[in-house]
Amino acid sequence: MVVRIDVDAVRGAVEPAVFREAEALLAAGRLGRVVEVNGGAVAAVHTDGGATAYEVWVGVVDRAFSSECDCAGPETDPDELCAHAVAVTLVALGEGFHWSPTATPPSTVAVDPEVRRLADVAATLPVRRLAMLVAEHAVTDRRLEARLLTYAGELAAPTDAELHELRKTVDSLATEATSGRWDAYDVLKAGEQIVEELEVVAQRPATEETLSTVEYAARRFDGLLGSLGEAGDDEDFEEIGSALRAVHVRLCLELRPDPETLVDRLLDIIEAAESPVTSCLDHPTDYLPVLGPDGVAALTD
Repeated sequence: MVVRIDVDAVRGAVEPAVFREAEALLAAGRLGRVVEVNGGAVAAVHTDGGATAYEVWVGVVDRAFSSECDCAGPETDPDELCAHAVAVTLVALGEGFHWSPTATPPSTVAVDPEVRRLADVAATLPVRRLAMLVAEHAVTDRRLEARLLTYAGELAAPTDAELHELRKTVDSLATEATSGRWDAYDVLKAGEQIVEELEVVAQRPATEETLSTVEYAARRFDGLLGSLGEAGDDEDFEEIGSALRAVHVRLCLELRPDPETLVDRLLDIIEAAESPVTSCLDHPTDYLPVLGPDGVAALTD
């Protein structure tokens, strides 16, 4: 399918009956909010009773407009748009959705087997019971709450003002941890709080500004370790550094920054860490999926 995404192109790509069914879905208000996922558009299509029936993804894959919909299972040809996919596409076009030329279909994203198992169990629950279960946990888990609201399209990418406040929070935590009479425990708690703040913001749509903010936090955490000297080698601090690095790697995987530029940024952070401190981002093999072998080699040379 040639990638020319407009209403006429969509109309010409499907049978008239499929297009009419899509229009009927829209007229009946069956479509949930359209959100960006992996460079494509995702929305839920609801049944008459209001329960979510299908999740639909549409996007540009290998220069072709493709779709995935729960209505037809894994054997569906992604180039064959069902009425649900057409409906999502029409709404996305109407909202001026930005189509990534390198979108990734959900089915190609690796999923932990245990996550898949629990997802299959969750799929057997009535929708209302599952919704209440998620809500009960989201109330007490800021990360889950942010992820839920992002999936629902209720939470957009963080604004510059929000990221500015996040940096101020990181600064405040780092300063308070080493003010007055302090010890390693104060630094440990500050590091844990910094990671929590970063993990919450990382649930929202990724931006270069968010990535830069995480790198700023990495520098501040490296500075905290520097204030501890050799005591910063404790396993608890390594766990915090590993969690912070995981947030950074996750954002890199979503944003796919230029590998050479990313190597330069990482080296700048790594080299800024004062001896005997090893920067929390100085773990080249963790960046293999982002940088490839050559990029990792550039970090280790």
